[in-house]
Amino acid sequence: MTIDNINRSLAEHFAKDLPDCYDRRIIFWFDSEREFESMLDELDLTDVKILKLTGDNFFEAKMLLSETDTQSNYLVYDPLTYKKREDNWLRDIQLYSEEFRADLVSMQMNELKMPQTTQLRRAMKHYKKFFESKERVGKLAALATKYETAGQLHIDIMAVLSGAKHNTVNGVIRAILCDSLDNEENGALERIAKFGSEQALHEMTAKFFGFSNEKIPLYDLATHILLTAFSTLGDDRVTSGLEQYISPEKQTACYAFLDDWNNSDDSEKLFDMADNISRHYNLTDRLKKVNTDILLKADSLPCIDEVIIGRFMSEIGEDIIKAEEILKAVESRRTSKWYDRYSYLYDGLYYIAKMQEFHYEHITGFHYGRYDDLWKAYGKDLYIMDTYYRRLHIAFRKSLVSTSGTLDDLFKGAIVTAEKIYKNWYLSELNGQWCDLIKDYICDGFALDGISYQKDFYKSNIKPIASDSRVFVIISDALRYEVAMELNEKLLRETNGTAKLTAMQSVFPSVTKFGMAALLPHDELTVNDDMKILCDGLPTESTENRDKILKRCSPKNCAITYENLLSMNQTQRRELVSGAEVVYIYHNKIDAVGDKANTEKQVFEACTDSVEEMKNLVRMVVNSMSGSNIIITADHGFLYSNEPLSESDKAETSLVSGNISETGRRYIIADKNSSSDILMKIPMDEYSESIKGFAPYENIRIKKQGGGMNFVHGGIFLQECCVPVIIFKNISKNSKKFVDIKKVTLKLISMTRKISNNIFSLDFMQPEAVGGKIVPATYEIYLCDKQSVPVSDVQTVTADKTGELQDRVFKIRFTLKSADFDGNAVYYLNVVDKEAGTIIERTEFSVKIAFANDFDF
Repeated sequence: MTIDNINRSLAEHFAKDLPDCYDRRIIFWFDSEREFESMLDELDLTDVKILKLTGDNFFEAKMLLSETDTQSNYLVYDPLTYKKREDNWLRDIQLYSEEFRADLVSMQMNELKMPQTTQLRRAMKHYKKFFESKERVGKLAALATKYETAGQLHIDIMAVLSGAKHNTVNGVIRAILCDSLDNEENGALERIAKFGSEQALHEMTAKFFGFSNEKIPLYDLATHILLTAFSTLGDDRVTSGLEQYISPEKQTACYAFLDDWNNSDDSEKLFDMADNISRHYNLTDRLKKVNTDILLKADSLPCIDEVIIGRFMSEIGEDIIKAEEILKAVESRRTSKWYDRYSYLYDGLYYIAKMQEFHYEHITGFHYGRYDDLWKAYGKDLYIMDTYYRRLHIAFRKSLVSTSGTLDDLFKGAIVTAEKIYKNWYLSELNGQWCDLIKDYICDGFALDGISYQKDFYKSNIKPIASDSRVFVIISDALRYEVAMELNEKLLRETNGTAKLTAMQSVFPSVTKFGMAALLPHDELTVNDDMKILCDGLPTESTENRDKILKRCSPKNCAITYENLLSMNQTQRRELVSGAEVVYIYHNKIDAVGDKANTEKQVFEACTDSVEEMKNLVRMVVNSMSGSNIIITADHGFLYSNEPLSESDKAETSLVSGNISETGRRYIIADKNSSSDILMKIPMDEYSESIKGFAPYENIRIKKQGGGMNFVHGGIFLQECCVPVIIFKNISKNSKKFVDIKKVTLKLISMTRKISNNIFSLDFMQPEAVGGKIVPATYEIYLCDKQSVPVSDVQTVTADKTGELQDRVFKIRFTLKSADFDGNAVYYLNVVDKEAGTIIERTEFSVKIAFANDFDF
């Protein structure tokens, strides 16, 4: 530092306004290395006297400053060092004076707004190489730490050198371990050795994690942290022989470190590291000795979830399904550390358990005396098995891209068991009775008394409304009843309208050309020699032809495909429907995917997509086309079973004797004189007296060229012929009938307000059951200090329970972070709406616990 710079800096110090009650300024210039002693005589300071301490003039100096001259400004140059505090005669004067240092370290400390303490100066001198880089210094300054201890400086410098995202102990160690577990390849460790302090790193790992190896082998450090956290399981059999890697007194710190890491953007690297170490020490095999109840309370490492899932999947594969136990286990894991990683597998377990639960409830079969009673029962709750099966296979297909090895094989084995329940029992028993109940009532045609019929759709649902207001009809190809139930629930939860789902019986055969024609306004439907369906003599197979048929009722009526409607802008959409009484919108996702052999396995994903598309289509109709009356229906449903079909699942067309006009996977149309001893005869006089239909009693496919074999329709099973009708009515917010959408809440019901353990659990209740306009919500829950800084992990809870009050309770486990807790301070438990970011509940807590502060080393 040049004399000019020093002179300028001192002049600026003396020119500052004096503090209150001060008449002059005394500045002590400390220079223990005597680097600037020769420059003292060159100083040129206005109205400032210079006093140099020599070690022999303490008495004279103290008299001068305290008695002889109490009005002048003084620069006191002090090049001395003091072994004891009492050796410094002027210490009392220094306490009310100011300091000045012109050495490089002092300048750097000033730039960092760091107090000039001996401890911090000693630490700063150690990092001379670090401060040679402006880039590194800039990053350090950007942390804006208010330094009080050398520990803070050590952590910050390691944070800069390791590229840590957070300048904390956890942040630094995470960054180092994310780099590499091989010391020779770890760039962060190399930079700390070159520009930082390996000694500080060693002291940090020893103090906070109980790892005392001075060479800091990173694989061993990672092993130590993971196994110490793992030992919280509390079963000595699991950690027998691994004691050298475990610090019992640091269990909580290591667990909290992993929890913090798992909630970061680097969680994938933690999973890979945990997987590596778990395999190296055969932790999965060790965990097989532990009771499931104990495992369900632990979540330190992902291998715990793998053992839980594997245990249940293995049993299911052996036809042992402990439904109640599985459902409780899945529920308890929803808030565990690694749940998201295994969510598809847990979903699979959940839906298999629900299928088995349904099986238990109907173990004696389906016993109904009349077909209309069975029809109503299917529409009320028997359909749910179709939903469980669909969601199981969605979870299964998603797991195929995220799971490998043993769990993948076990899930496939469990799927075989689920297939037996669904295909061999449910479809067989349910539809076996359905066929038995209806066979004596379809002598004159497929229409059944007491059940709404698809051919009457326009007359019953459209005509009464169209005379007074416009009606939009969304027809989704192959939208089966159970999928429509999901759509109905979404419309209730996510729109301002009301939605009601009913069912009608499809025409036979339950295929597109017959179903689409039946939904049009008509007096008569007929079949010509080419097996084309005519509506009062007009063809019905294309959207253009259907548009013409609708226009016969009113010239402004129209039909359009979903894709064409999407391509229009808002003005075009409004022009399209201007003056129309009825608008038909044709949507085709499920059938388009399912009808092709190479895509039929994706049909359940297509169902999910369809629900979302139609929900958004309803919004479009309401917002862009001023629609308030919307009816959603389908031409037919479908059957789907996942496993490959055996020959016993297939039938030849030779089962029908006579001239066959048309063959589908689930039906045959032949001349009126044809017959079959195996298939059910379905009269088709409503179309033509010259033809007759046939359908299987069983869950079999009829052999034919083209298309897939697993996704089928055309027959008379409930999944095929139970067609949904959703009546949606948009309600204005100004209407008295308007009911706003309300999220369910979470309420803390635990009575304690004092935390005395590093890991603690609290109970929460969901006061309202989900249903209708009461919708699920996701909440983040955590403990924070008065500055709203989280001091615990953040737990995410999805409140989506539909059961009774006693079933809507969540037990959530929290882990405190390493922090210096004030036993007299108030902390707050926040329940935050994750979507809105708002705090819905804030409860005061006290924390009576000792934790090591990040900077205490």
